[in-house]
Amino acid sequence: MRLIYDNSGVAAVIIPASKFLAQLEGTLEEKLIHIANKDLPTGTKYEIIADSVDLSDRTFRNAWTYTAGSDEKTSADLSDEDKLKYNQMTQKEYDDANPS
Repeated sequence: MRLIYDNSGVAAVIIPASKFLAQLEGTLEEKLIHIANKDLPTGTKYEIIADSVDLSDRTFRNAWTYTAGSDEKTSADLSDEDKLKYNQMTQKEYDDANPS
């Protein structure tokens, strides 16, 4: 499965590495939602599409556009723990935001 989203008016696709997916917990859909939250700006609309969707024709690839469907989701903020894990937050920022 893959993620498809609008990147400044052009359809973009994220194909997650199977090795990274194996490190995550949950269902495949939950893993892809986590990846969307990690890699897409907060509030980005996206859909999870099946591997069977054919994206091999690159003739007019830059002309592809993303049209929202009924399964559209919106990326959300990661937890502070995940931000720290993915180097999107320093240890000091984490400690300041999460006092003991």
